[in-house]
Amino acid sequence: MLIRFTVENFLSFKDEVEFSMVAGLPRKHKEHVIGTGRGKDVRTLKTAILYGANAAGKSNLIKAMAFVQRMVVASLDDKQSIPVTPFRLDNSMRNQPSRFEFEIRCGSTAYIYGFEADSKQVRSEWLSELRPSSEAMLFERRTDSEGKTSVDLGKLSFTAEHDLGFMKYIETGTRENELYLKKTILNRVEYFKDVYEWFDDSLRFVFPNPRSGIVETSHKTHIEFESDSRDIIELFDLGIENVKLESSESLLPNLLLQDIADMHHERDQDVAIQFPSQNVYIFVSANKDVSTRKFMTVHKVLDDGLEVDEEDFELSDESDGTQRLFELSSAMLGLLGGNGDRVYIIDELDRRLHPRITKHIVDIFLKNSANQASQMIVTTHESSLLDLDLVRRDEIWFVEKNSEGISTLYSLEEYAPRYDVDVQKGYLQGRYGAIPIVPSYNVLEWAR
Repeated sequence: MLIRFTVENFLSFKDEVEFSMVAGLPRKHKEHVIGTGRGKDVRTLKTAILYGANAAGKSNLIKAMAFVQRMVVASLDDKQSIPVTPFRLDNSMRNQPSRFEFEIRCGSTAYIYGFEADSKQVRSEWLSELRPSSEAMLFERRTDSEGKTSVDLGKLSFTAEHDLGFMKYIETGTRENELYLKKTILNRVEYFKDVYEWFDDSLRFVFPNPRSGIVETSHKTHIEFESDSRDIIELFDLGIENVKLESSESLLPNLLLQDIADMHHERDQDVAIQFPSQNVYIFVSANKDVSTRKFMTVHKVLDDGLEVDEEDFELSDESDGTQRLFELSSAMLGLLGGNGDRVYIIDELDRRLHPRITKHIVDIFLKNSANQASQMIVTTHESSLLDLDLVRRDEIWFVEKNSEGISTLYSLEEYAPRYDVDVQKGYLQGRYGAIPIVPSYNVLEWAR
């Protein structure tokens, strides 16, 4: 579960901004809140919707979260630069580190994890456990100017005396461009495993154009995928009779398939991966067996109004909106399927979708996930979601960029509009900011 995220000096975020999923004062839609607020059980929201003009910084916030995930889960080569991008419109920030911090809950335990990094090294890194009235530091890492890493293990309790020596061994072996958290996992140390697994498994991203890469799904087998996809067909009335995954072992190079299997060698479970550019799903079993299947949709063939046959279509033959819904299907089914603590972050939810479908997706999630710890965070331009009968005030966020190119982040809760106010109308009128200023057409030379 995500509680808070802060970022500083990354892309368009020069100053520190905080994105919070902590529930505020509104009493409406109590079913949107997870937790009691007693002790360390923070009252956390199930959803957040981010608005802003084009290029305001909405996607940059998502990219910041995704950057942290890649740093935690993936590994850089020895001499590889850290792909961090500081704020570039102020020369004083170019040589300063970017800073990231997550506050998360893994099961019944809450943690704060973060790091500071520039292109050459992880300058600092920290992990603490949040307790009801205190914060227990588990480790703090520093990297000096010569690239040497030192780690203070704080309140960490060891089950055996030799464990301390092994942790010191890991400390000396942590490269300057590598996270200490990741290094402990590579050395099969269990102390921080639940934090690592939250980033690896619980935090999921859906970007607006996934066709350029691979996307891990919530499905484990092709039979499960086909069953769930039929639910999507029924849920959105897509005019498709059925779906199927046709087995085909020659769709992708063997070397690529082996690389994908190797990427998941640390997991003792089945994994399904979508390869959108080829409409291919790759299924990797716990013992690293790999199979590929092509995604197909099935339509009725009629003759004089009677069904006489079926015709198979590739997904690329379907409309853009249908393709987008199947791109989102893993997120929707993962959010509703009882898969535990999953956080799905969807950039441009409304991309290629009808406004009613976009609103329907949010409504389905909020009405059918009350007893689950899953969360959905989306960016969008679809103003019909600005409906206080649908969401709470503290679930609506705005991103705005000033004249210096600096993005800021704030919640509708700061304006505390009455529950009977038309928030959509107020937003479109500019009452809450984060909306494009459209110049008069006559400023354009060609329009004169």
